[in-house]
Amino acid sequence: MIIQDVINHLHNLAPLAYAEDFDNVGLLVGDKNQNVSGILVTLDTLEAVVDEAIENNCNLIVSFHPIIFSGLKN
Repeated sequence: MIIQDVINHLHNLAPLAYAEDFDNVGLLVGDKNQNVSGILVTLDTLEAVVDEAIENNCNLIVSFHPIIFSGLKN
């Protein structure tokens, strides 16, 4: 499975049409064609969460509150 497969599945569950204008949705950092080694799901993307993902060999973090909330877009 690659990261794009996960993105496609998430879009099926929560279509982008449901996002608010201020929501920063999509892949913010990384390569959508990279193989998934593990997924960490979190409410907030904090430094401790990133550390936990690294410790557990998770190369994908799915977060409700992204690390980049405004400014940069996917």
